[in-house]
Amino acid sequence: MKVALKIIIPIAILVAAIMGFKFLGSLKPAPKSRQPAPVVPIVELVKVSAADHSPPVLSYGTVSGYFETELTAQVSGVITFVSPKFRVGEKAEAGDLLVKIDPRDYEAALAREEANLTVAERTFAEEEILAEQAAGDWEASGRDLAKASDFVLRKPQLAAAQASIASAKASIAKAQADLERTEIRAPFDAIVTQRNASPGNRADAQVVLGTLVSTDRVEIRLPLTASQSARVGLPANVKLTSPLKPGVEWEATLVRMDPTVDRQNQVVFAVAEVNDPFAEGKEPLPVGIFANASIEGLAIGSSYEIPEAALVNDSYVWKVSGEGELERVEAERLHSHAGSVFVKLEDGADGELRIVSRPLSNFKAGMKVKAGEQ
Repeated sequence: MKVALKIIIPIAILVAAIMGFKFLGSLKPAPKSRQPAPVVPIVELVKVSAADHSPPVLSYGTVSGYFETELTAQVSGVITFVSPKFRVGEKAEAGDLLVKIDPRDYEAALAREEANLTVAERTFAEEEILAEQAAGDWEASGRDLAKASDFVLRKPQLAAAQASIASAKASIAKAQADLERTEIRAPFDAIVTQRNASPGNRADAQVVLGTLVSTDRVEIRLPLTASQSARVGLPANVKLTSPLKPGVEWEATLVRMDPTVDRQNQVVFAVAEVNDPFAEGKEPLPVGIFANASIEGLAIGSSYEIPEAALVNDSYVWKVSGEGELERVEAERLHSHAGSVFVKLEDGADGELRIVSRPLSNFKAGMKVKAGEQ
């Protein structure tokens, strides 16, 4: 009996404690449900207005000489003189003597042709006298001069002597030209980019002695896509830069468009010219250098300039109304430059618009937002 009581009493106490805890819990009032406060995203805005924008058109190319010629010998002979100006990097003015070939053979040829002319002139003078004598003899015989043959009057002989004079004069002109060609001169103001001639070398016809590039101007061909070419007019200002010469800028002018289209890449080429690229006191623009070009573009009327990230799927932007609500506005991309995109907006409203610069993926029309940095 005592053992049973020892077991029953602790169990009864535990049951009573549990029932008392449940009773006290039932006396606590039920918690009231709370509606969570709406989350308002904080967005960064940019204020934009419709205006005429003229972003540049970007391209690239390699600078080439406007005139570039390979200096060749038109006569053969040993080179006896090479000018100090005929060195790579040196400048030469039009008419400067660059190379001289031994002229003695050509001086002798000229003297020979001049002697031939003297003989031809003497022969012609003799034929004139003989022709006069033949005409006098014919008339002295009592015959009519009109019936005399040309051969009797020595007209063919006189014409042959006259032709010999013309031939001798032409030969003299050729000999004089050959003699002048022993002196090879710069055809225009140029800078020397290559030289192959040295004293003692033999120059032969059509052998390249060196290369000259004109110094008055150079040009650069710039590829343009269809959309780029639509934004370029002639003439247009162009700024050239090159990674080989950091911090240097050259002014150029877009002067013409190539009439053909590159079949492989489907681009057209615009040609820009740089005047006086080797002028004293300014950084020269070397021929063959790669350059980036920033071309002055035509104005884009009534467009908006917004950050690239503000344009969603290349089709719309989010505008914030005066009440802080989002509005979706359809947009048409017109041009991009330096992280900005120029668009036309369907909204078409005048005045200033507030555009979300970095839209979120969960944006919906009518959603409330709070402006952050503007």
